[in-house]
Amino acid sequence: MRAKHSLFYCLCILLFFSCSKKPTINLVTSPQEAFSQALDLYNAKKYNKAIEEFQNIIFNYPGTTYGADAQFYLADAYFQKKDYQSAIPEFEFFINSFVGNQFLEDAYYKLSISYFYLAPQVGKDQIILEKTIEILDNLQEKFPETKYSNDIIELRKKIAERWAEKNYVIGQLYFKGGEYSSARIYFYNVITDYPETIWANWSRYLMGQIYEKSDSLSQAINMYQSLISDSIESDVKKLAQKRLEVLENKK
Repeated sequence: MRAKHSLFYCLCILLFFSCSKKPTINLVTSPQEAFSQALDLYNAKKYNKAIEEFQNIIFNYPGTTYGADAQFYLADAYFQKKDYQSAIPEFEFFINSFVGNQFLEDAYYKLSISYFYLAPQVGKDQIILEKTIEILDNLQEKFPETKYSNDIIELRKKIAERWAEKNYVIGQLYFKGGEYSSARIYFYNVITDYPETIWANWSRYLMGQIYEKSDSLSQAINMYQSLISDSIESDVKKLAQKRLEVLENKK
């Protein structure tokens, strides 16, 4: 008898708690409505909430156009938050999974941007910059007339600045340590491979000093004169002018 009473008591408790829970009412009746609500949150810059809604759409409506588009906007919501570490795998999954989607071109470009801004400071893990270039190459291969052509040109310039700065800093360290042969290699690389960067000008200036230290005064003078005659950054131009005046007085 006690066992029956105990069983009845347990059933009553379970019934009480199950009845006390409010039923979840799903007001969304279609994937279209779900996507529209998520997109409204995205457009309102409520990215955290939008991320939750896009994730729900991806889970509940896989294999649909709304699920595919939600995957792009999920990645882009992270991108807009500047959470590039989270955006990257989401963009990559989108690119690999939805090759014919309307947002594919945008995904490639924003993935490249995500990698670029994820890259650490100069001198650290330049593999990320190489990945950025790889994605840009893929973008231009798949979309030869891409709407991002001008943006890609500017991004490639920024990448070149990063690479040039890295090599210049290494060359400068060798220069300060008196290892001029090694410094010359890095400065020459900057001058020849990244001639449009400010680091090429600074590399030319320090190359002039290396020529001075090796008693190649005519080469030093030619280097300084070329810096002065070019339309370049004013600080390095002034320094080149001073060194040139010193060398002219030695003649």
